Amino acid sequence: MIFSSLNYLFFLPLVFAAYWLTSGTLRRIILLIASYVFYMSWLPSYGLLLFFLTVANYLLALAIEKHRDKKALLILSLVINLGCLAYFKYANFLCQSLFELAKGTHGLFGLIQTPLASPVLDIILPLGISFFAFEFIHYTVDVRAGGKAIRSPLDFALFAAFFPSQVSGPIKRYQQFDEQLKAPKKLSQEDLVEGLGMLMKGLFKKVALADNLAVITAAGVNNVIDLGTVDSWILMFAFLLQVYFDFSGYTDMGIGSARLLGFHLPNNFDLPYVASKNLIEFWQRWHITLTTWLRDYVQTPLTGFRASRLRFNMATLLTMTVCGLWHGAAWHYVAWGFVHGVLLVLTREYLQIVKGNQKLKKLHGKKWMVPIACLSTFITVHFTQSLFLAKSTADALTIMKNMVSYTASSLNLAEMFWQSPVVVPLILYSLWGLSFVEIPWLPLRKIRVVQSFLTATPQRQYALYICVFVAAIAFCPATPSPFIYFQF
Repeated sequence: MIFSSLNYLFFLPLVFAAYWLTSGTLRRIILLIASYVFYMSWLPSYGLLLFFLTVANYLLALAIEKHRDKKALLILSLVINLGCLAYFKYANFLCQSLFELAKGTHGLFGLIQTPLASPVLDIILPLGISFFAFEFIHYTVDVRAGGKAIRSPLDFALFAAFFPSQVSGPIKRYQQFDEQLKAPKKLSQEDLVEGLGMLMKGLFKKVALADNLAVITAAGVNNVIDLGTVDSWILMFAFLLQVYFDFSGYTDMGIGSARLLGFHLPNNFDLPYVASKNLIEFWQRWHITLTTWLRDYVQTPLTGFRASRLRFNMATLLTMTVCGLWHGAAWHYVAWGFVHGVLLVLTREYLQIVKGNQKLKKLHGKKWMVPIACLSTFITVHFTQSLFLAKSTADALTIMKNMVSYTASSLNLAEMFWQSPVVVPLILYSLWGLSFVEIPWLPLRKIRVVQSFLTATPQRQYALYICVFVAAIAFCPATPSPFIYFQF
């Protein structure tokens, strides 16, 4: 069951009604059952994995709170969570890498006479394991650092299984979620309006924009050898839009679903493509809950609180490499993370130079530099994202080569893009964004007349949401695409 499916269209109203018609413990039980139904609708057996990790981390956190001096308990928690993540997500990657290494070594010395088959384990990646494993790790680490363990097994199970954030985040912090569980809840007009608004915006992003762009990116990534320079730039532009609309659309629908149930999930995106003046800002605006998690639980432990510049930069490089590996069990994801780590280090060093140089400082203070800086950041992300999109490092390097040296195009992705059904919804979404979002380098920061007219009353907002829903269905392609981050 996915947020943009017909099943979810029936599932959410049923959960909504059952949740608000009950109260107290029964309400939480209903929400927990709904969350397991949601997760197990794909592959029921993996509900047992989620249950096992929930029980293990619940008991370990209570033990850690009681015996904070015993580091072995925290290590056991890390071994269980990272062990499950490593087995399900990286076992095949490790086997394949070792096989290729052995094959290459033996072939070099003439020890292999006949071709060998690559070892592949029969493992299906559980949906959302990267997200809830990180939530469990955060929980036990924070408890050992002095936080209070959740006493109620029902509340902790709900923290782990909460369906609006279960499969693709946002990555929750247990302190905020536990506080919301304990707080008395009453359905408010504000939650209803905001929740439906986020749901409709996310649905439009996913089905009208991301799914239509997926047709273009699939045509390019499946025919890398036929790509030319123009095709390569259009392919990467289409993918940047697709991955943003796909992932932010999912989190918008998750945040909206949670809001309808009275829960506030953390924001995960903040105009990363149009408001980031450098790569550091980009990562502060893109997948915010993952970036802050990596900062708190990987980078900070590596650097300490008084780290030298060299140690901080090395920690940044390692953290971003881990970020690449988290995104996918393949070397091109590792390369993508490493490249971003190098670029973040270079960005930080350059900003240090700017601080000590009055001419550069004055230049960067000019208003006209803001859109140039944002465009430069976008182009940098545009170029490096080929490592994320391509099926292999070799394909990514081919795309990069085409982007910097002219090659004739044969796929004609430009024509495919302009003839795609995505153009009209992209224009509509841009107009929506200009009405509701503040972009720092635009002279007219908000079209307040449009915004005030559309949001003057709840009735107008509901009417707007109906229009957005109809538009999403109207522009929905015949063949929907799976959410990109489901594979992570």
